[in-house]
Formats: sequence, structure tokens, C-alpha cells
Amino acid sequence: MSEKLISIILVIAGILLISISLVADLIGIGGDLNAFGWKQITGVAVGLLIILVGIWLIRKKTETK
Repeated sequence: MSEKLISIILVIAGILLISISLVADLIGIGGDLNAFGWKQITGVAVGLLIILVGIWLIRKKTETK
């Protein structure tokens, strides 16, 4: 796989992880039904980190050209 494809997959995976973490209570996989728990906060933070790594890889690739 090319580095560009991997970076795009990372960005999409990060967006999906953040989306799932934000709606976890609504779809029934959250811990507390009335609170935004630590697992959801961790999911959002990890998703953001994955997106940032994907964007960094995309920018790194375009800077070397």
C-alpha cells in the first residue's frame, strides 16, 4: 500500500472512532446513559491523534515532492 492510501485510511478511521465515541450513549455501547464517560473521552482523544498522524503523513508526502 502506498503511504498516501495509508494516511487517508488513518484519517477516515480517526473520524469513525470519534463519531462512534460521541454517539456511544445513543447507540447503547456507552457506560453511563447520562454522562460522557472516560472511555468516550479516550476514544475522542485517540481518534484525534489518529487523524493528526494521517494529516501529518499527507503533508509530509506533499512536502517531499
